[in-house]
Amino acid sequence: MKINPQFNSPERPDANMVMSEAMGYLFDKFIKPQQDNLGKDELDQVAIIGIMLKEMGEKAEAYYKLQEQGYEKSPYSLN
Repeated sequence: MKINPQFNSPERPDANMVMSEAMGYLFDKFIKPQQDNLGKDELDQVAIIGIMLKEMGEKAEAYYKLQEQGYEKSPYSLN
């Protein structure tokens, strides 16, 4: 893969935003045009996949923040 050498972004993209953009693209290009041809079970599966992708984006963003800031033990997590 070739990357433009002039591209040197100091900031990483927000995982939630990237996932949202990806989901929007997939919906607009692939799901919406086929929506009338999909049954209830297939639409339910698409909804579940969307929920899981959103959750994956949230967890990825939380992981990135943890990596950037380091782990801080919370007094609220102790028993």
